[in-house]
Amino acid sequence: MPDILSLLSIVFLPVLITVILAYGIWKKVPIYDVFIKGAKDGLKTSVEILPFLLGIFLAIGALTSSGAMGFLQEATSPFFEKLGIPEELISLILLRPVSGSGSLVVAQQIMEAAGPDSFAGRAASVMVGSCETVFYVLALYFGVTSVKKMRHAFLAGMAGYVAGVMASVYLCHIM
Repeated sequence: MPDILSLLSIVFLPVLITVILAYGIWKKVPIYDVFIKGAKDGLKTSVEILPFLLGIFLAIGALTSSGAMGFLQEATSPFFEKLGIPEELISLILLRPVSGSGSLVVAQQIMEAAGPDSFAGRAASVMVGSCETVFYVLALYFGVTSVKKMRHAFLAGMAGYVAGVMASVYLCHIM
């Protein structure tokens, strides 16, 4: 089975490109011109997204380097303790709605400190896999599309996030 998957991973992209080119030739599409137009549109999108990404990354850097994240973790630990959530998970819970990559680093730190088979390691894994980066999604997608009124999307996103965190902790408690 691993040999088949290895072979598939090697030939997938060349086969996909060949199929796309063959289909374009069959439909008499100017393939190179369409490719260049798509590349230009992709670069425009990248330039439009860049300010929102920079803002998010600067905010995360300011939160962590200023000590605000540590302060938030200390301030909220009694609340999370009453919910049965260990202190190791608080930084992940606070960071996950803002940054996917930052929360992956925190999850890795949790697993290195507590172990991947510990309650905190399992709950961190489930949270990373099931909880969305709400602020990142809102800032990026709503910013690029110029949508100004996002209050319902924010409330729905945060409700889903809280439900995901609570479900992660609950499921890891019972399993």
